[in-house]
Amino acid sequence: MPWIKPVKQKEMKELDINNKKDGPLSIFDRMLANAPDLYEAFIPLQKAIVKTSISDDLREAIITFVSMKNGCEFCTTSHKEVLAGYTDQLDVLDWLENYSENDMSKEWKAALQYSERLIAKPVEVTRDDIKSLDVCGYSSRQIAELNQIVAYTSYTNQLSIGLGL
Repeated sequence: MPWIKPVKQKEMKELDINNKKDGPLSIFDRMLANAPDLYEAFIPLQKAIVKTSISDDLREAIITFVSMKNGCEFCTTSHKEVLAGYTDQLDVLDWLENYSENDMSKEWKAALQYSERLIAKPVEVTRDDIKSLDVCGYSSRQIAELNQIVAYTSYTNQLSIGLGL
């Protein structure tokens, strides 16, 4: 149970927030809506992360991996279910945890290695980490998008953990 009261679904409709989402909102969104101005500013980034040129399955792998590494059970649980729908892996968390040892593509391994380095100790990320992505065929745009996905996920992990999700 979250540590603060989420905004009720019916009250979400009453909030004057641009870019409203359709349908019932997650408890995560309802928790953030306790600060309507910040939530309104958050929505465009949330939508933009989904619209990157990174494939849906790789994006979900990165989000799940980063959430797992950051210890965010709420995000790990919800995103591993989405990722499981994209893969034929029986245990997606074990598959991600052991990415360097499995038959995952070199492009995915490079993205996960970059993600791991960025969340473990950002100050130690070097130009060589970016070159590794470049060698695997990532464009400058895709590298910037990978960076945003990792940073966004770490941010949302902190929001979820900090609010008791």
